[in-house]
Amino acid sequence: MGDFEPFHSAVNRVPIPRTRVLDYAERGVLPSDVFGDAAPAGHDHLRADRWSGSLDVEMTVRTPLVFGEQTEDDQGRPSVEVPIDADRHPVVPGTMVKGMISRAYELFTASRFRIFGDHAEALTYRSDPAKALSLLPGRICEYEGGLGVEILDGLGKTGKTVALIKDDDADKGGVSIQRDGHPTIRLNPGSTQPTQQQVLARFRSLTRHGSQVEVQLSRWRGEKGPEHLMVTGVWVDDQLEEFFQVPPHLNPKKLNVWGYPCRTSPEKKHAGDLFSEKKYERFFFKTDHTGKSLDGVVLSLTQDHIDRYDAVIRSYQEQHDRPGGDVHLLNRAASENSNLAPGILVFVNLDRDSSQHGTPSRIDRVVDVYPTMVGRRSYRMSPRALAQAQRVLPVSRVEEASPADRLFGYVVGDAPSGARGGDVSSKGRLFFGAVDADDVEPLREPRRLAPLLAPKLSSARRFLTTRSEATPAQEKDQFLPRSEYYSEGQFLGAAVYPVHRELVDSQSFPEEKTQNTTVDQSNEKVRMTAKSWIAPGSIMRCRIRFEDLTSNELAVLVWLLTPENLVPASEKGTDRVGYLRMGLGKPYGLGVLEVRLAEDGLRAVRAGGDSGLAAMYRDLSGCLGTAETVHAAEDFILDKEGVLRKTPWIQALQRAAFGYSDGKPVRYISLEENRSNNRTDPKTGRPQPGCGIAPRDMFGDDAAVPLKISRSKK
Repeated sequence: MGDFEPFHSAVNRVPIPRTRVLDYAERGVLPSDVFGDAAPAGHDHLRADRWSGSLDVEMTVRTPLVFGEQTEDDQGRPSVEVPIDADRHPVVPGTMVKGMISRAYELFTASRFRIFGDHAEALTYRSDPAKALSLLPGRICEYEGGLGVEILDGLGKTGKTVALIKDDDADKGGVSIQRDGHPTIRLNPGSTQPTQQQVLARFRSLTRHGSQVEVQLSRWRGEKGPEHLMVTGVWVDDQLEEFFQVPPHLNPKKLNVWGYPCRTSPEKKHAGDLFSEKKYERFFFKTDHTGKSLDGVVLSLTQDHIDRYDAVIRSYQEQHDRPGGDVHLLNRAASENSNLAPGILVFVNLDRDSSQHGTPSRIDRVVDVYPTMVGRRSYRMSPRALAQAQRVLPVSRVEEASPADRLFGYVVGDAPSGARGGDVSSKGRLFFGAVDADDVEPLREPRRLAPLLAPKLSSARRFLTTRSEATPAQEKDQFLPRSEYYSEGQFLGAAVYPVHRELVDSQSFPEEKTQNTTVDQSNEKVRMTAKSWIAPGSIMRCRIRFEDLTSNELAVLVWLLTPENLVPASEKGTDRVGYLRMGLGKPYGLGVLEVRLAEDGLRAVRAGGDSGLAAMYRDLSGCLGTAETVHAAEDFILDKEGVLRKTPWIQALQRAAFGYSDGKPVRYISLEENRSNNRTDPKTGRPQPGCGIAPRDMFGDDAAVPLKISRSKK
């Protein structure tokens, strides 16, 4: 489990090519009754050619099963305990079985997402510092009846775009604090000079964030390193008050400019309070090569620019406020909830004409505006926008019910006023009985779990696919920069947690997997204690009644309840099976269940025909629930099964259900690996060779090849 050793991702995705599947269903490539969208059949009668009956399911626990009501102790630490009845047997809700099987059915049929949050706002990600080098300073202003941004690109093509504002008393770069020449500073008793802290406080009072002020800039180049440009003095009532001194032997050049201090730290905080390594704030201005102050070019902003900026602000706040979230101090814009308005200082990303060099011009186009030079950025499209184009949003009207909707039922999330019937909800045709766990007794052996991380949609590499179901990339092994994820033409995959085969049937709780992982465990409030759990080898049973299913719908259920089907073609072997998942801790290998039809567990009867339910009711010879015939699984073979086994989404489902047989661990990427994987070219901002690696596609020739992150060179 060591860093930079080969591994398989603990979180991956099954592609959901809904538009392609619908086309296949329409053309007859796949059976339309289990792959097309259509209104669900009513519950007023049973159709002559459809099946009703029951499925007896046997569920064998193969890795520890953790579930139950989650509580917190008086210190806010979460815990979970398996509920038990009076005989100390676990109480397993039938809804847990329904959730497990419905999830598998959704993936198999490439159905709509049956649960989908709002997700209407574009997600954000932490930007690459290299990308900051291309940003330009700007100031929001009124422009053509809306908002624009004035580009204040400093010295322009002749040098620096911003000047630095020293924000601490460290003697860095040889620049010293000028303690003489501050007549308004009240000296301490017995002192002939103000303290450095007093001088810095005076300097901050004269260079307040966003205020227009005339300053003296000093420009010099040290013996080593880049050119420096820093605010060293402030003009007050036509008098220059100097605050910092550059060593004379460096021959600093001085110029006076008007501009705006940009302090991204909140009021009464310093740059180092945001990040310990941050020592400077910035000064926005515009001059020509003579030092004359000029107005910058103004470019228009659209509502989309405004919305994405506001989304970034909210993302900072949400990351900071959530349990276990960002512990850093909020920047000024986020702490003040500063939406775009005239006078706001921003950093501007421009799309510039390839022939355009030097100062910005009116032919340039604003890509985005940001509150900080390095920080969070907004993706181009929201998850909801991608899902809508992909046709996987939850059902909103009866005609668009997908296969899983028709079988398991649905409720329209935001039904319009006056909606009726299937436009509001539809009852499912599967009914899950009580779970028999009389032979099971939970183990009361508390275990601490590593943080149970919910899927983060902003971690785009884990969840996005192309129209061909593969990982978005420029070309093979050349992955996209973060800024190009959540773009038009990309699809959302369904999150899955591949089985950890090395844990299957181990009788001990997987301490290494669930406690000593590569995930940061410093926040105790996101580490749960399992007070009790169900041990591997435990067997539970459940009866599922079904009504009015087509032969293909029943065949899909039978297929999923045959564990031998859940094995990739390349892994077929004697006694090899795949698994379904239930409960908590799936990324760490918990909750693996072998789920299969019990012996003689498939009973079914048609409504029509000489021996069907209609004839039985007419003759008073039988009724639903008593007259079903025992069938073998082979009696229900899915139409086009051979075609389906070759599709990427079925192969990915099999891989997730089976896991990997090479002995390599299934785990999260570690923090150090993630840092190395996110290395970028400082000039282009694109991933360096061998970086930007995404979880492996779970289909195709490379599906079982482990990942390996290259260690960054110091």
